[in-house]
Amino acid sequence: MNEQPGAMFQRAFELHRKGEVTQALEAYDQLLKRWPLHAETLHYSGVLLFQTGKLDDAITRIEHSLQSDPRAADAWCNLALVYQAQGRYDKALGALNEALRHQPRDPVILNNRVALLLAAGRAADAEATARRALNIDPDNVTTLFNMALCQQAQGRIDEALASIKRAAEADPTAIRPAGLKAQIEESLGQLDQASATLGVALANREHEPAASQLHFQRAQLDHRRGRMVEAAGGLRRALALDPSFAPALSELLFLNKQLVDWSDLDALRARFRECVSAGLIGLSPFSQLSDPSTRAEQKQCAQLWSTAHPALIRPQRKPAQGSLRIGYVSADFHQHATAVLAAGLFEAHDRTRCAVFGYSTGASDQSPMRARLESGFDRFVDVHGWPHRKLAAQIAADGIDVLVDLNGHANGAVTGVFALRPAPLQVSYLGYPGTMGASFIDYLIGDAIVTPFEHAPDYDETLVQLPASYQVNDRARIVAEAPTRDELGLPQDAFVFCSFNHTYKINPEVLDAWARILSAVPNSALWVLRAAFDEAADISAQNIWREAESRGIARTRIVFAARRPHAEYLGLYRRADLFLDTWPYNAHTTASDALWAGCPVLTWLGETFAGRVAASLLTAVGLPELIAPDVDGYVARATALAGNGVELARYRLHLASAGRSSALFDTTATARALERAYETMADQARSGIREAFRVTSDGAVAAPDTRAIL
Repeated sequence: MNEQPGAMFQRAFELHRKGEVTQALEAYDQLLKRWPLHAETLHYSGVLLFQTGKLDDAITRIEHSLQSDPRAADAWCNLALVYQAQGRYDKALGALNEALRHQPRDPVILNNRVALLLAAGRAADAEATARRALNIDPDNVTTLFNMALCQQAQGRIDEALASIKRAAEADPTAIRPAGLKAQIEESLGQLDQASATLGVALANREHEPAASQLHFQRAQLDHRRGRMVEAAGGLRRALALDPSFAPALSELLFLNKQLVDWSDLDALRARFRECVSAGLIGLSPFSQLSDPSTRAEQKQCAQLWSTAHPALIRPQRKPAQGSLRIGYVSADFHQHATAVLAAGLFEAHDRTRCAVFGYSTGASDQSPMRARLESGFDRFVDVHGWPHRKLAAQIAADGIDVLVDLNGHANGAVTGVFALRPAPLQVSYLGYPGTMGASFIDYLIGDAIVTPFEHAPDYDETLVQLPASYQVNDRARIVAEAPTRDELGLPQDAFVFCSFNHTYKINPEVLDAWARILSAVPNSALWVLRAAFDEAADISAQNIWREAESRGIARTRIVFAARRPHAEYLGLYRRADLFLDTWPYNAHTTASDALWAGCPVLTWLGETFAGRVAASLLTAVGLPELIAPDVDGYVARATALAGNGVELARYRLHLASAGRSSALFDTTATARALERAYETMADQARSGIREAFRVTSDGAVAAPDTRAIL
């Protein structure tokens, strides 16, 4: 009982350092029972509470420690970290300023202040603090790194590159400066230099766990350059160094699916699911969609992913009365599947009901589609490369009432912009078939098939159903005349099944079913689309042929279609007899392409949004009989249709006539339904409620009974 506070503190602190959280907190608390004003114990027990997510308790402890020792700069710094975690930037800045009052020349505190100001979107003020730190220590690597971040955030990329070069020269093997330097070089199109930068940093540290991020970054660079084998190797090296590196696991799983490399698919799938269940952050929700998973698992993965973008700001205003301002945000405002679907929507919006803004976060491809999109909005803003806060400020300044995310968690997403809440209503639509798992997305637009209301517990958003299919389509798509089967390398007299989905949607379960179909229809061929990159196309083709042969299907029966301009690609469907869908990730745009071009699509109804889209399209186009109940029904139906030319001819006739005028391809009707949905969302927001509803074909609104108060 005579133990002194210093010895008791050191024992508790050692437990804390070892990560024995429960024992450390008990030891801290025991000390405080005897010496309740012991500053160090109050401080570090507060840090421990912060590390375990108990932010309010952490603040109370650290503030009490500062009452005992108000000159403890490290306590002020840790208090700032807790305030920052709560989004209380002004309080955090005040704490750091107090720390600097006691230690005005401490570069660590100054760099903490830079990081805080950057997080608060105050890049110019952050830069001023960084310059203050550089005046004290001109060669400090951390400060030079932060200076580069400040300049990058303000769009001064050349200056940022100069600053990060100084940091890299000061310590060529430092991991974070090398990563940022390579990132900036890549953004400037200097891909070879970016790869060289990463190589220099990895030369002496490639086997260190901390180098896993650089291996991952170089793998992404290799992927972008079409060097798929090197990319896969880099991802494996990253995982070998850090088995819990979730982004590398996601990327490797997805890359292997693109290459149709199923050698360790089962193990990677199982590992992914285990990591989701364990709450590991950084697993790609988009990658998960094309693997067996439940809606609940997809929701959990999306929620974990969205923790990188904490929603710190609540809507500051209500939507305007009368005509609404609708903002569409996308990285795909160029020749892309999303643009192919939605170009007509932007043109068809009723300007008496809304003004339509487009925010393009992706690079322009200078294509005719890009030119059409630019003219289809009331205002089109090229925001490629803009920092999130700058774009959010622009959206807020434009007075956008309803901000629509057309990317979701797909490639090119700017989720951080939506986390900043630049609009009073924020909506997920079209680009991502699942929940965002984020509190800052208010509504998800689907339909009665892809998002039935009974599935609502598996979505963080409030569900909205359009009257037919959720998927808008553009009636202006041109279908070119196709070459002959001989010219396309297809057997002239065979029954041609096709599936022009991306290779990542093809999996062992799908190929098993296709092999059963091809075995049951001897005079048939399967026509699939080559992958986008040359190396990926060659590897995936060889892998598909090998996998088919292992299932008893000769490689001569699998034919690959070369990629070509969109109108010519659509024409290919007129040389196929039946489109075979994939699962658990269906054909989406590809399925509507086939239907528009007159090729029947066969699917089966899955459990997730991604696995129910083709069923939605077939219902809207008037061919629900092409929706099988399960895999066995799918195989049986495909086999039967291959021997029933009369029925297939009837489907083609329907698609060429009634199908073309169906709800699926009625762009104007979909635009009116979306406008009605946006208006209803605005009405609800002004009333302080949010409830699920569906828009009916006559423009009425019907809502379920369950109501969520905002």
